[in-house]
Amino acid sequence: MITYYFDASAIAKRYLREPGNRWVMGLMSAPTANHVTSIELVTVELVSALTKAHRERRISSSYRERLIGRALADSRTDIGLLAVSQTILDLATELATRHPLRAYDAIHLAAVLDWTHDLTEVDLPAPIFVSADENLLAAARAEGLVAENPNEHE
Repeated sequence: MITYYFDASAIAKRYLREPGNRWVMGLMSAPTANHVTSIELVTVELVSALTKAHRERRISSSYRERLIGRALADSRTDIGLLAVSQTILDLATELATRHPLRAYDAIHLAAVLDWTHDLTEVDLPAPIFVSADENLLAAARAEGLVAENPNEHE
């Protein structure tokens, strides 16, 4: 089984027709071969991303509502959600001083780094970090993570 950590930009590709959509759909539709995890705050980001797509007239109101319902349901069944902890917030604060990251991006990076530490402590492989944000990918790679951009897989 391959383990992935997806940020919101990667998960949103499951619902929006844009570059990387098919690659993300393939990874997330094979739960016995792949395990996708994120942080619990990702649901807020997903709703925001889908609402933005509606504001930009890329999707209709009714489609947005269906996608939001599906995304929220999927986040309870198809995505492992890490809890926000003080350790993650402290690390995110530190990462924001080292890399040009937005707040949520620093939280995602802190979450995957903390989770990677937990996994490798028990001899499990580190997850692959997936994001469509080049700044976040660069920071993840600088922190030693293997990182993938779904936009490069379409």
